[in-house]
Amino acid sequence: MSAVMFCASSVIYFVIILTTVNAAGSRNKLFDDDALNNELDRPIPVISEQGVAGQKGILPCDIQPRDANDAVSMVLWFKEADGEPLYSYDARNRLGKAKLWSAPQFWGNRALFRATSPAQLLVQDLRESDEGVYRCRVDFRNSPTRNLKVNFTVIVPPSKPIIYDAKRRDMSKLLEAYAEGANLTLVCEVHGGRPRPSVAWYLESKMIDASYEVRESHGSKGESSTLTTNRVTLERLTRRHHHARLACRATNTALASPPTTTVIIELNMKPLTVEIMNKRKTVSAGKKYEVECKSTGSRPPANLSWWRGAKPLQKPAKVLQEGGMSVSILQWTPSVEDEGKHLVCRAENPQLPDAGIEDKWKLEVHFTPIVSLRMGSSLKPEEIKEGDDVYFECNVRANPRSHKLVWFHEGGELHHNVSGGIVLSDHSLVLQGITRESAGKYTCLAANTEGKETSNVVNLNVMFAPICKHVLNSVPSKFQNATPPPFNVPEELHGALKHETIELVCEVEASPTSVTFHWTFNSSGDLNDLSPSKYTSEGTVSRLNYTPATDMDYGTLGCWARNIVGQSKQPCFYQVVAAGRPYPLQNCTAFNLSGALIRISCIEGFDGGLPQKFVAVSSDQRWESAFPYWELDLRKPTEAVSLYAVNAKGSSDPVVMDNVALRSIAWKNVAGDPVSSVDMSPILIGLGGTATGLGLIVTGVLMALWRRHAATPAKPKPPQPTISTFAGKGDEEDGNPDLIPTSELGNHLESSPYTDLFPEDRISSRAEKCPMTS
Repeated sequence: MSAVMFCASSVIYFVIILTTVNAAGSRNKLFDDDALNNELDRPIPVISEQGVAGQKGILPCDIQPRDANDAVSMVLWFKEADGEPLYSYDARNRLGKAKLWSAPQFWGNRALFRATSPAQLLVQDLRESDEGVYRCRVDFRNSPTRNLKVNFTVIVPPSKPIIYDAKRRDMSKLLEAYAEGANLTLVCEVHGGRPRPSVAWYLESKMIDASYEVRESHGSKGESSTLTTNRVTLERLTRRHHHARLACRATNTALASPPTTTVIIELNMKPLTVEIMNKRKTVSAGKKYEVECKSTGSRPPANLSWWRGAKPLQKPAKVLQEGGMSVSILQWTPSVEDEGKHLVCRAENPQLPDAGIEDKWKLEVHFTPIVSLRMGSSLKPEEIKEGDDVYFECNVRANPRSHKLVWFHEGGELHHNVSGGIVLSDHSLVLQGITRESAGKYTCLAANTEGKETSNVVNLNVMFAPICKHVLNSVPSKFQNATPPPFNVPEELHGALKHETIELVCEVEASPTSVTFHWTFNSSGDLNDLSPSKYTSEGTVSRLNYTPATDMDYGTLGCWARNIVGQSKQPCFYQVVAAGRPYPLQNCTAFNLSGALIRISCIEGFDGGLPQKFVAVSSDQRWESAFPYWELDLRKPTEAVSLYAVNAKGSSDPVVMDNVALRSIAWKNVAGDPVSSVDMSPILIGLGGTATGLGLIVTGVLMALWRRHAATPAKPKPPQPTISTFAGKGDEEDGNPDLIPTSELGNHLESSPYTDLFPEDRISSRAEKCPMTS
């Protein structure tokens, strides 16, 4: 590593040049010898500092300029009279950070200069070779050079004390307890340390011996070192010495914590007493008891163990220690087999043979009934099906004898009911002609004067033929992301246009769940099976993609399922009707209720053959209603309102209420204009009454036309399920009695884009009929 430093100026009287240090250690002079000698002749202040080997040392240097406008240009560190710097801090480059350099053969990366106040050279991991006199040279930009000497002393801490016992065994590697009353002698040895350390013994925090001696020791290779020792003897160990901390400490400086080695005194003492507390005259089997055993006098604390007769109890006990006492708390549940036996608590010190003592408690046990439940031995639980007879047996052991026996199914109590197929006898339960509702968990309960006890759970599995779980009404994919989304209709009702494919999902419950399916179609009273190629089955689910092509393809589909028990008694029904999107709303008007509250009212159009709802949408808000009217708060109307009719096939074209018109209606009342429909003039009220009367007349005419049309002879057809359908002209020529003519819907269809959904049913004039559901 090399460093080159240049300093050139008309006012600077010397040049320092650092050249590369080669591998052989040759060095060039950094500055003129005469200038150096003149500088060293000046008196240089000297300060003393200390550091501890292996730790961080600090070499201070005053770099504060006398002139506030002056600044440090360079800081150089030298050791004793050596003319080559060991460390440099170069701040001559005013635009950048100062450059730091450390002689690799001396400090290397262990040194770091901080140009703070006060400035310090930090030396990490101090070594004995770092001791000496250092000179700090500070060059300022304008002021004369300043020098400072630091007499730095490196303190070598002593080694960690080693404690030996009387047999010359290292106590840090020895765990040994001493008998109470014995004498304990220990020797502490400390190697090295400069200056020479003092060695002292401490019992807990109190010094008990500070006498030590120093001698020279020689290693295996003939090297010599200083050895400092201190011997201490504790006579007649007593109980107060148990777990006491005995420490040896070596001290030779206040700059670092003294090396310390600590041993903990262990004493072995046999237990003096042991007693089972809170003994009871009687105990009840099956109940938890907390039994306490107390022992005193043992050091280390006695090991307390619990025994039932001659066998140890494996259940863990909670052990507490306080002072010279050991306590074991056992949570114990006696059993009927414990009657007449002894519960024993034994206290032992494993380090002192033949020192164990024990206390006994003779048990008198009462117990609640011991109840076990099983299914009849002649039954095969995996083959039980609906209609079979099942019986259970409840075995009871009790002392005193049980006086009550109760049966439960899924937590509910069972009562004797012969007509319901439930027969209770002494210790048995008979279920006659079970159903799938009989499946589940069964238990029995017995009681005596000691209490009551519930048996184990016996699970009854009942095989049964498939039953319909639920029917899913799939929404056509092209409408799933529509705004607003389609309206869900009853699950058994499905709408489809001609040549439109819908997916029917049939799911059943069955036990076992290995199920086969077949589908039927019923139209006009004819029941036909569908080809298996038209549907798929997986587990307890079957899927059918159905596409009506003609009017005769509308009807009722049935999904039948079968397992090893039999076929489902009733299929899952799906009624497929001709249906499309609803027609747009008509005659939509808006009027003020109060303030900025606006009511929008419309007349609903044809529902497309399916139940419909009504939705109003404005910006990111939407309102749903079962009827075509809404009440909206338009205090800050910023968007138009779009009105929709929605069924399961999708939504109608929107009717848009312009935001300008709505705003004028909403703010008229604020300005004081009477626009509320409640305040209409008598003329408008009269017009409303007239319109109502005309509506009644039209209704009467339509009813008369319907009766007349219904009386027209029709071709004989077999009976068929009621289907909500659309019909075209061809159907009317066949005399379909489900069609009611209406001129209003015909007029709407003539101009509506929804006539494209039914090309065969398109109406061309006001005189043609529009289909409606019967």
